[in-house]
Formats: sequence, structure tokens, C-alpha cells
Amino acid sequence: MSKLSTRFTAAISNLKSRDERKRRRAIRELFEMDDPQHLKAFIPLLNDKDSWYRSKAIDAFRIWAPRESVTSLEPLIAHKNIDYNRVAANLLEKFSPTGTDVIKELFEKDDMICKAKAAQFILRNDNEKEFYCSLLEGENTKLKIIALESKYSSNDTLTNCLSDDSLKIVEYCLTALSDVELQIDDDTVEQLTKRGVKFGLLMPHLIRSNPEKLAESVQELQNHEIKTLVDLLNRECDNVEDEPINTLIQCKQYVVVGRWLQGKRGDAFDTLRWEIIADDSIDEIERSRFIERLFARCDEEKIRLEAEKIANNSTSELIKLTAHNLSTAKDRDEQ
Repeated sequence: MSKLSTRFTAAISNLKSRDERKRRRAIRELFEMDDPQHLKAFIPLLNDKDSWYRSKAIDAFRIWAPRESVTSLEPLIAHKNIDYNRVAANLLEKFSPTGTDVIKELFEKDDMICKAKAAQFILRNDNEKEFYCSLLEGENTKLKIIALESKYSSNDTLTNCLSDDSLKIVEYCLTALSDVELQIDDDTVEQLTKRGVKFGLLMPHLIRSNPEKLAESVQELQNHEIKTLVDLLNRECDNVEDEPINTLIQCKQYVVVGRWLQGKRGDAFDTLRWEIIADDSIDEIERSRFIERLFARCDEEKIRLEAEKIANNSTSELIKLTAHNLSTAKDRDEQ
């Protein structure tokens, strides 16, 4: 018999001892040997009167069960203690999807943590379309979303669920479909916003399918929503001729256009900037911001010359002053 086998036999024997010191030493010995097959020795400790031994049993499952098959969790799943059931549920993410029978027992527990974690594991497995459909047809919003997140879901299913009674499900579907071109008309936008859907979730779809409605709604957006919109525009639009940008210009939404222009260089971008800056019908504060964003480019002669033209021709004192400062910024830097 090997030394390791003798050590294990001695530890198992001491684990049944009435001597508390021997029992605790046996626990330490088993952990030091670090063998997943020793997990069975800890199963009786799940019912020990002493909480210390119960906690060590749980530690053993957390350490060794993920190195075995998912069936190693069965003692925790079958136990009447809901805390043990939840330990098993929280360990499932560490297992590869190989078999679901014992996990379906966990799903049947009257506990949402167990149901949710079990459902996620089951849906990682193949041949579970029936289980997936049962979640979609159920009344539990959280479990429906878990089903929609799974590999069994599709864009068609997500689109169909946009009419679901649950606002959370509708918002999840809009988020999941953010890279898909959905046709959302004015009536749908109105219906969804009346239900309380966050407008920010509609923006990716409106940029592609209904930029007019998007432009009309800019005035109602909060600062964080405008930032989100600009980020989306940066991702979707490369030039000033793109329909969403052109629509925003036509609707005079210069706050959004100005932020979208930040950092962009090229004749088309600059032409648009100077057209907006030169238009005295546009709010002077907004136009002054366009000029201020160009100070980083004051070393470009073309920028200085255009600023000088604006300073000489604008009817706004604010624009004259800001443009003059831009046209002379390089001279001041060199002094």
C-alpha cells in the first residue's frame, strides 16, 4: 500500500473519531492531498451538528466538484437545505454542458436562484429546444430572458417578443437587436415610449430606419442620452452625406452634429463646420463651441484664414471675438 493510500485511510478513520483534534486534523490532511475523489468523504459532513464541519464540506464541493462531472453536485441538489441547493446552482457555471438530468431536479426547486442558474446550464446543452420553449411560454420574466439569451433564440424570436407584456423583455430584445436593422415607424416609437421603454434603446434602430423621428426627438434627450446618440452616430456614420447626419443637419440639431464632428478632419467636415459657424440664424453660443473646438488646429493656416473671415463678417459680437481669438492663437503661442 502506498504512503498516500495509507495517509488517506488514516484520515478517513480519524474523520470518524470522537477526538475533535483527530477529526480536524483529518480534514486538513484530506485538503492537503487535494484529490477530487476524496469529495465523497465530505458528504456525511453536510449534516454534521458542528457548523465548522458543514462549512468544510461546502469548501470541498467548491474546490473539487468542478474537477468532476456535474453529477458530483447531486448530494447538494438532493439536500433539503436550500443553502446547499444554491451552492450547487452557483457552481454550475464552472461545468461544461454535459448532461442535464440532475440539474433539472435543481430547476424544480422553489427558489429563483436555483431555477435561473439551472436554466442557464440546461440551455447550454444540446437538444433542449423543448425546455427552451417551455420557458418562453411561461409567465416568469427572468426565465424568459434567460431563454432569449440562449443559443436556441433567434432574431425572429426577439422581434416577436417586442410585443410582450413585460417591459423588461421588450427592453432586453431591443438591446439584443441593436445590431439588427429593424423597421420602427412613428406609431411603434410612440407606442413603446408610452409603455415606458427607454428612448436610448430605440436610438440604434431609429438611426437606420427612421432618422427623421430621431431628429425630432433630440430636444427631449438627457445629456447622457445625447452622448449615447453621438457614440452610435460615430459607429454608423462616416461622412456628412450619410442620411442620419444629413437629417440632423436639416432639422438644425447642431448640438449633436457638433459633437459628432469632434476630432474629424477633411474638407467635407470642415466645410460643414464653417457653414454652421457662418450662419447667423443659428444660436451664437452653439456656434462659438464649434469655433472653440478648432483651437487645437490653430497651427493650420486654412483654419486661421477661415476664422479671420468669420471675425470680419459675422453680426454676432461673441462669434467675432471667438473667431478673432482663433485666427490669432498661433501668434500668441509663439510670443
